[in-house]
Amino acid sequence: MKFAKLSLAAIMAMGISAFAADVKVDGDVKVFYGTNDADSWTGALLSHPNGIQDNGETDGDLFGKHNSYANAAARIGMTAENMPGDLTGRISVTWLDTFALENSIVNDVWAGEDVGSALWFDEAYLKGTVFDKTTVIAGRQYLDTPMVFSEKWNIVSNSYDAAVVVDQHIEKTALVAAWVWGSNINGAATVATGDGSFNDGFGTFVDNGAYAFGAVTTLIPYTTAQAWYYNVDSIAQAYWLQADIAPEFDTDAKFVLGGQFAGTMAADSLHIPNSEDATVWAVKAGVEFSGLNVSAAYSSADKGDIGFSNVGGAQSKLYTEAWWNYGYVSAPDTDALNVTAEYSWADVADFGAYYTATDSNDRGHDLTEFALTAGKNWGAFDTTLAYVYTDAEDQNDDDSYNTLQVYLTYNF
Repeated sequence: MKFAKLSLAAIMAMGISAFAADVKVDGDVKVFYGTNDADSWTGALLSHPNGIQDNGETDGDLFGKHNSYANAAARIGMTAENMPGDLTGRISVTWLDTFALENSIVNDVWAGEDVGSALWFDEAYLKGTVFDKTTVIAGRQYLDTPMVFSEKWNIVSNSYDAAVVVDQHIEKTALVAAWVWGSNINGAATVATGDGSFNDGFGTFVDNGAYAFGAVTTLIPYTTAQAWYYNVDSIAQAYWLQADIAPEFDTDAKFVLGGQFAGTMAADSLHIPNSEDATVWAVKAGVEFSGLNVSAAYSSADKGDIGFSNVGGAQSKLYTEAWWNYGYVSAPDTDALNVTAEYSWADVADFGAYYTATDSNDRGHDLTEFALTAGKNWGAFDTTLAYVYTDAEDQNDDDSYNTLQVYLTYNF
């Protein structure tokens, strides 16, 4: 069955190339591995699937089967430009598998809902320009907006069935309108794979889809400003305001200042008694000099019913977002601090250090996280090693633990 469906994908791709003037092929192959020394998981994980999924005690040994997780994934895509009607078409297929590693060195997965394999179209869209400076993208695609976006941290990323209109008639400004009716987003598991059958993981986005409207402009000197409004049917209404300033001085150093303000309002259909709206603000300051990039950020969210993470997902776009443990800084009634330092050592490697701390104001979900990374590109081959120290009140019986991860990617 899978062979037949792969053949169908190939036939569709060849159909595009038959009348396209310019066809480009791209893709990647990934293998991710992670392990930790947590002693106990006493319930569903609130961030990543980075431990065994059954409840109870385990031996907290690094590299032990019960404390390790792995996946392999491959993606191949084709983009056809100059199609009839001056359209651009793209199709991409993603394959996720465990290579039976769960029978040998690991007991869990990075993405998806179970061990085994899954295959799906992650992209299938047409893109065209109308009215000179108005572009329409319709079909399955990756999105990148503050509260509805494709999360890139995992071995595979979620995508959306959507229609997006981008108008650029105003100088240095993009006006965006989107209708999102479907997705395979699945919280900390990133994507829904169902029983692994082809395309099984896609369904209606939330309950009845969502609408998004935004404006992004660079009209203000040295500033990128954006404003977004969301109507997620049956869930919430939300807005997001952000401005990032990169002033220019007579120096080799580059400075960045940023501010964010967002709000969420629960939909009436949720029937939440005494429903409370929530707001969050965040600020960031950073400097880049001679390959060193250092920044500090602080955020504060007040009490409310709905937080500020990706709708249906795990991550958030707040400046204070943790490197690995998502879902903490974006929760209502939470203050958070993030300090980031990254250094690119020419011809050696790229290094990163990330510190995140939250105060959940009696929610019992306080987090302290410290992460170190080292990455190097070998031509088309990317490698990254990561270490994460986690001390969270709602993980591992409120006892800290260590995580090691290996990321291997080949791009073509």
